[in-house]
Amino acid sequence: MCDFRKFIVEQAGYVAQCPFCRSIEIVYGTSVIHIGFLDWVSFNDYLTSVQQDCRVSYNRNQKSIMLHFGGNGPLQMFLTADELQEFCALIDQADSEMHAQNLIEMFNSGRV
Repeated sequence: MCDFRKFIVEQAGYVAQCPFCRSIEIVYGTSVIHIGFLDWVSFNDYLTSVQQDCRVSYNRNQKSIMLHFGGNGPLQMFLTADELQEFCALIDQADSEMHAQNLIEMFNSGRV
């Protein structure tokens, strides 16, 4: 069983990681997403492509942007353009923190 530890906390959600299996938990609004550590890069790539390709509806408050997370239990998340920006900012912060932690681990282990 995972022991998720939050490392990015914002008003709209948080990102946590299990120190044992390194899987990642993302909570945004009422959605909870679990991602394996090895899937993190492709998840970020997917979000980048959605950001670049999305078309903002005339009504910015309309949840017209769909994020589709496949797998055994597919999850679809519908967001407004502002929510997409907020969600991606949360993920970007988490990605930066994870890169920093990986560098610290490499320095501490003498691999650099």
